Amino acid sequence: MLRAELHAHSSISDGRDSVKALLNAAISKKIDVVSITDHDTVQGSLEAADVIEEEHLPLRIIPGCEITTSSGHLLAYGMTEDVEPKMSMKETCDAVRSLGGVCFLAHPFDFIRGGSVRISDFQVVDGVEIFNSKSYFNFLAKRYARKFSKPGIAGSDAHSARSVGMAVTLLPQNSDLLNSLFHASYNGRRVSFRERLAFLLFQLSQRL
Repeated sequence: MLRAELHAHSSISDGRDSVKALLNAAISKKIDVVSITDHDTVQGSLEAADVIEEEHLPLRIIPGCEITTSSGHLLAYGMTEDVEPKMSMKETCDAVRSLGGVCFLAHPFDFIRGGSVRISDFQVVDGVEIFNSKSYFNFLAKRYARKFSKPGIAGSDAHSARSVGMAVTLLPQNSDLLNSLFHASYNGRRVSFRERLAFLLFQLSQRL
């Protein structure tokens, strides 16, 4: 099995550390596959692909981003172009698929952090992030993913290099990376209150 980090943010969006720092953290934690999912841009993933190629790093990349839709956040994988934010969930999924990508609901029901609370959104996506290290609603995400027969993945939702690898998605090695998302398993832990508080204070300091 390949160990994948499928939800990480760099300083290109609202993360604390650079793309290179996230990649170095992934290598140190024996992760095989990484997706930099910055908000509303694939720039972080494209930069990661360039660094991996130029420096011959022992990592594989799945291009990705976390798109803001009108009803909540969506993890999109497999495309190398940005999709317009704030469209409906269905319109966003259609746009992602037109670029060769696939769509997974990001931390559903976690309304404080932009997760969708619409049951209907489960019907239009390809899969669901059923374990998110920062969400208290994973049990609902898993329940409704099962109800609508959607495959599940996990994500650390890392906003720093330190948080990379908190939730690892296990991908089969005998298929292409994008297709392997539909046959995944996972393991992980939730972020402690202390870690969450440290990040919230960092975000606050950036806005002052």
